[in-house]
Amino acid sequence: MHISEARPSGRTAHRRRALAAIAVAAVLTPVALTAPAAAAAPAAPGHAATAPSAAAYPELPDGSRTEKTLVIGLDGSMLEKIEQAEAPHLKSLIAQGTRAPSSLYDTSVAKTESGPGWATVLTGTWPDKHGVRDNSFDGKDFGTYPDFLTRMEQADPELSTLAIASWAPITSAEGNGEIVGGDVDVRIATPGDEYDAGTTERAVHYLGSENPDATFVQLDNIDHAGHSSGSDSQEYLDAIAGVDEQIGRMLDAVRSRATYDEESWQIMVTADHGHRPEGGHGGNSDEERATYVIGTGPGFRPGTTRDDVEIVDIAATALKHEGVAVPDGLDGVPVDEK
Repeated sequence: MHISEARPSGRTAHRRRALAAIAVAAVLTPVALTAPAAAAAPAAPGHAATAPSAAAYPELPDGSRTEKTLVIGLDGSMLEKIEQAEAPHLKSLIAQGTRAPSSLYDTSVAKTESGPGWATVLTGTWPDKHGVRDNSFDGKDFGTYPDFLTRMEQADPELSTLAIASWAPITSAEGNGEIVGGDVDVRIATPGDEYDAGTTERAVHYLGSENPDATFVQLDNIDHAGHSSGSDSQEYLDAIAGVDEQIGRMLDAVRSRATYDEESWQIMVTADHGHRPEGGHGGNSDEERATYVIGTGPGFRPGTTRDDVEIVDIAATALKHEGVAVPDGLDGVPVDEK
């Protein structure tokens, strides 16, 4: 286990200790989150659902905003398959907000892999700027184009920021990754023996019992099912149903907050790429390039479908919601300005 160094800050020692990050292996109205809570979904085959230890929860500084942002990334998920699956929580978010199907760049720009996909979501720029064109992360330029949580911290260190990922390169240097930078207060790469179950437990803890202002959570099991069985399989739909249960737990944690009625929640769900019917991704087919945004909160009108919102808009939308100026150079635009 590697604990990253805390960054310098003008806060107290309590604040500085909270900056440790583990790197291992809407506005929603108070009545908007109506889906019932659900039990944790099982881990994927080959991934034990080991419970996180007490040490798995680094101290998070208390948030400073009533505006709250939650971005949930579902690796390898496809909107049309979500709509076919038993996914009441995701379908409730769609009904309460906006669904926006879109497509990735073609493979002349970057492979339809997780590295380029999550870098695009988190930085709000396309691969020609952030530099990630495949899972090697060669050419990455997160110094010029950092993730939106890092931009929030740079603009206002009093913001409380959190990133938890089942796919380690998002939040750690594993595989030359580390899309989410070290300025972020807490960033966790969930140990492999915990997988999405551990990611969910951590997210539920922080969302329900602590006070982050902006949170990114990535779950991986849908992609696992896509690789093993293909996107046309029942296993893929079952994986969506399992992840939907985990999202239900996160939404219940948000709804259970003592301060929820006074808070302004923006929730966005997205994907890094799609999957071929027979399984796999990286190429240029429509299925592999398929992405989407499901959004609730400011800028997302209930029950609407939009064709002008892309995954690159998520970072700019989150920045605006948290009161941080959207910098020049981003490819994305806040959804209420499109």
